[in-house]
Amino acid sequence: MGGIWSAFVGLLEQVLLWFSTATGSVALGIVLFTVAARLVILPLTLSSLRSSRRMQALQPMIKELQRKHGKDQQKLQEETLRLYREYKINPVGGCLPLFLQLPIFFGVYQAVYHLMIPEQRANLSAAAAEAIKDPAVAALFSQKLFGVIDFGVAAFHNGFNGAQYLVLPVLSIALQFVQQLMATPRVQDPQQKAMMQAMMFMPLVFGYIAFTFPSGAVLYWVVSSLVGVIQQYFTTGWGSLANYLKFLPADTGPALPTLTPAVATAVDAGTGTAVAPARADFWSVMRPLTETASAGDGDAAPPADDPVEQAIDDVRRRAGSTQANLRRPRRRR
Repeated sequence: MGGIWSAFVGLLEQVLLWFSTATGSVALGIVLFTVAARLVILPLTLSSLRSSRRMQALQPMIKELQRKHGKDQQKLQEETLRLYREYKINPVGGCLPLFLQLPIFFGVYQAVYHLMIPEQRANLSAAAAEAIKDPAVAALFSQKLFGVIDFGVAAFHNGFNGAQYLVLPVLSIALQFVQQLMATPRVQDPQQKAMMQAMMFMPLVFGYIAFTFPSGAVLYWVVSSLVGVIQQYFTTGWGSLANYLKFLPADTGPALPTLTPAVATAVDAGTGTAVAPARADFWSVMRPLTETASAGDGDAAPPADDPVEQAIDDVRRRAGSTQANLRRPRRRR
């Protein structure tokens, strides 16, 4: 496993070197690398965002369950889980891209640490170590963001290193909170609300890490979070962020998807259990086309002067006669 991780970090080092030398800027190289990394996981991100949209579309049904079973929490939980199963929705499906980004984040941390700190360049992969021997490349990786932020220095490492190093960690926390709120529906069922409240601690965890990681790795996380906020807006609109920032419109974003149950089931009114739907025969399907409701108390016969209706009735009589003959037992000779 250690060899696989070393190879992964070495690959990230070479990619960062390529983007930085191609643009002549370490900061721009990290930004382009971040966008490329987000494109790699874009299919999973879109799947996560679609799951979030389906959860929002399900909220009216969940709200109705809360109205019906609000006093019975066990029943409410059972019905909510049944609803998730019926529409094939995973309430935690939106968390997958976040966890998939963790290996990249920690890999970028090590790659930046090895590239930016001269004492750590002995740990570079063979290809990256050969490339950074070029004085121009080595000078490139001595650049500072805005001329004051060293990419290889953390806000807190061997003491506090200056207020300028707080900018990126604070931006990282703020953008993650914004994205989390945008991904959260404005109205939630109790189970989803508890899960989302637990997820709100994640930005604080990453914030703590950001204060102790090199600024180059934190820049990667800031750009990644910014891209995530943009994707979230075009998928869900402002979400629960409109609950806190009242000047934001509440109903932005594309229309919610139309949900279709995975399996249509009927429920017995007496027992409350699911039953298989009855199969309809040919004539029960055709009946609405061949019979008209009378103004009184029943079905009326089709008009006698309608040749189409008479032809259909004739076919029905013949079919019924044929079925009766088939069911009649034959006499033995």
